[in-house]
Amino acid sequence: MKRTALILLTAAFCLQASSQVMKQDAEQVTTINTTSLSDEVWGYAGPVPVKIKIDKNDKIQSVVLLTNDETPGYIRKVQKMFLPRYKGMKVKDCLKRQPDVVTGATVTVNAIKENVRRGLEYYQKNKEK
Repeated sequence: MKRTALILLTAAFCLQASSQVMKQDAEQVTTINTTSLSDEVWGYAGPVPVKIKIDKNDKIQSVVLLTNDETPGYIRKVQKMFLPRYKGMKVKDCLKRQPDVVTGATVTVNAIKENVRRGLEYYQKNKEK
């Protein structure tokens, strides 16, 4: 009985998480959460999901790392030197060519880039719905 309840609770949580991939606020800023889009995309120490904010003109406002187990020193470097490179990029341009990597954190940055790519593709496929 307890096992069945646990399975149902887990399934409900997964459904809720997947329905929260894309949200739009009152200012028409869309937020993409890649947690459920790329759970198999790992950096050096595990998944590195991101939150992407896109304005009504399809420009990226920000890319923010969500909870992860990466090395804090690399994460600080990525947050300072890599993630700001996305700001102001048009979604379609970013899908063609993403910013260059940060030296010393290649595995992590490549996973972040893949998360961003998947999030932007999801946005393009679902923004009109």
